[in-house]
Amino acid sequence: MALNGVVRFALRLRAYSKHVGEKIATLTLGAAYVSSPGQRLRFAIGRLRQKPPTPAIKCAVIAHVYYPELLPEILACRALISGSVDLHVTTTSERVAGVRHALRNQENTTVHVLPNRGRDIGPFLAVLGSGRLDAYDAVLKLHTKSSPHLRDGGIRRKLLFQSLCGERRSVSRTLALFLDPATAMVGWRACFRDTPAFWFANEARVRVLAARMNASSFVRPGFFEGSMFWFRPAAFERLRALNLTVEDFEPEAGQLDGTLHHAVERCFTIAAWASGHVVRDLRGRLLPRE
Repeated sequence: MALNGVVRFALRLRAYSKHVGEKIATLTLGAAYVSSPGQRLRFAIGRLRQKPPTPAIKCAVIAHVYYPELLPEILACRALISGSVDLHVTTTSERVAGVRHALRNQENTTVHVLPNRGRDIGPFLAVLGSGRLDAYDAVLKLHTKSSPHLRDGGIRRKLLFQSLCGERRSVSRTLALFLDPATAMVGWRACFRDTPAFWFANEARVRVLAARMNASSFVRPGFFEGSMFWFRPAAFERLRALNLTVEDFEPEAGQLDGTLHHAVERCFTIAAWASGHVVRDLRGRLLPRE
């Protein structure tokens, strides 16, 4: 028993050390990467590279916009996806006026007004459950993540946006992964958490949800921290079948852990694996690493 405790402590310490290292890297190298000079350098390099052909994939973007002032960052990502790309925006009644104003010159956009419950997760499940995403082969899930309680919150958001949809070449490469019908999710490997330490206070609730999805045998740590990724809507059928509504999520109170939306964040991959799909990083490698 004592040995098990030592092992658990060692695993937590290892995860914590890695987390601190990532924080330092985000505040230094990450900050330089998303800075204006860094963006100009990447753009110049991108112009020299040959752009791969855009796959025949019907795709869309779904974004939860709690901070309308950050919506231009979402639109910049959408603009880097070739072809006609629908944009679904979820927001609250208090913020919808600002969102509609920002979208006034944008085509193929749909605004879904929903209560502020479950942050980006509750509204996302509402749209997923409505069937509005069924027609797409691949959808990019984003949100205006600010994380004011974190020093690196804004930098992490920009890094996620840049990684997932920061240049046309990488977007085309990502979309090509969805030509394989087994691909369910594609995300940034650096934010994929697959160690038990990252259950935090959510494991018991995840197991309850997994049992309801008939997916108990697929429960294991593995999720994209920040809940931003590309996904195939059909791969989330088990999650959709839970019929969770926005009202099922706790009222917003600045919670950092232990809520329904924290548990569901860890269930996307479980639902995909249970349906026979796979999760990949942006280079196409399977996650988690076997």
